[in-house]
Amino acid sequence: MKYWLALLPLLLPLTWPLSALAQCTVEPLARSSRSLAHWIDQDNWLAPENLRFGLQSAGSFMPLVKLAGRAAAPLPAPLPRQIDLDKIRSIDPLDQQKRTVGFLLESRLYADGLLVLRDGKVFSERYWNGLAAQQPRLLLGATRPLLSLLGAIAVAQGKLAPDRSVLRYIPALGAQTGLRKLSMRRLIAGESSFEWSPQELADWQAAGGWTSGGQTGGIRGWLSQSGRWDRNSAAEPLFGVAGPEGELLAWALAESYRLPLARIFCDELFGRLRSENAALWLTDAQGTELSTGLALSLRDFARLGQLLIEARNSSGRSRIPKWFIETLTASAGLRTAEATELAGLKKGSEFRYGFVHLGGTANRIAILGPYGNSLYVDLDRRLVIAIFAAYPRNQSAGMRATLEQVWDTLGAATQPGGRR
Repeated sequence: MKYWLALLPLLLPLTWPLSALAQCTVEPLARSSRSLAHWIDQDNWLAPENLRFGLQSAGSFMPLVKLAGRAAAPLPAPLPRQIDLDKIRSIDPLDQQKRTVGFLLESRLYADGLLVLRDGKVFSERYWNGLAAQQPRLLLGATRPLLSLLGAIAVAQGKLAPDRSVLRYIPALGAQTGLRKLSMRRLIAGESSFEWSPQELADWQAAGGWTSGGQTGGIRGWLSQSGRWDRNSAAEPLFGVAGPEGELLAWALAESYRLPLARIFCDELFGRLRSENAALWLTDAQGTELSTGLALSLRDFARLGQLLIEARNSSGRSRIPKWFIETLTASAGLRTAEATELAGLKKGSEFRYGFVHLGGTANRIAILGPYGNSLYVDLDRRLVIAIFAAYPRNQSAGMRATLEQVWDTLGAATQPGGRR
């Protein structure tokens, strides 16, 4: 008996339920049944006039899973002297006039939330138009870089072999000959995309449940349809554009870990943020997480940027591989041509693994989501700027130029004496 009692502390971890060791909990939730304005429906909830409501009310239109971290911790209290957004002046890139940063955020970017962190300290936090600090906000296309980050972690853990075909990891698509030459490396990096007609993209959205009229097989049923991938590759990869290719990466991740995507995100990233608020991940009717379906609070979105900074400065204990950070920040060398999809940013800006390597000052990266939702990270200054916005276009050069102006001005304001 004494022998077994002595072994008990060693045996318990082997028999302990996996849920007890998980970094966070995942709870499926049905679509909300609360009453909505009668003119907002499944086909217009993300239209420009409904955008602010739609981005933070996704559960009223689609099923989802709720993610809650186990080691919640609030951000440090704001510094006594906060950045005054209504006094700091910048140049409005649209008319070259001097304006306040507050004006650029409210009138040019249609901002709903801003959080500025430097060395993990809150230099500024403000919310507009009813957005609450604890409220998850749908990231849409800004989810895609996080899938690439999860893919890099999976490669580092030996879950994915970058040079193997995507078909090795998704046996259900084995008959899709059009995918045989698509490697996991190209899929994770976002270096390959296919030609899709407007109708096919509309069908993809409907299959996920974003709009009405989707087929009963859900997103994976749509991806698996005979001949779905028998098509030409796009002449140039559609960097920064969400598409069906992201669903392939989401599926390959789930298969490689033999876990749902939300659980992988919990264990590898979200649960390690010491997240302050719950996250949401939209699913199709079958419960499959969608590649553009993550919703985070602004504070936890900013924490992702802080996690990248810490990964760069860690002594090898971070889940995020060092090569990934080095790839995002490496100099663009002699390449000076502006990518048309990044017009408005400084020369040398380019997409890498769904993130944007920013030209100009070294070691700056960003996530550029649709409608102005963005995460800026200056790894040298240990600076993070998270913005939630409702700009009435998915992307535009003016929006990107305004974001860069705001980043530069706030970055200077966080320096000692307010200088660069």
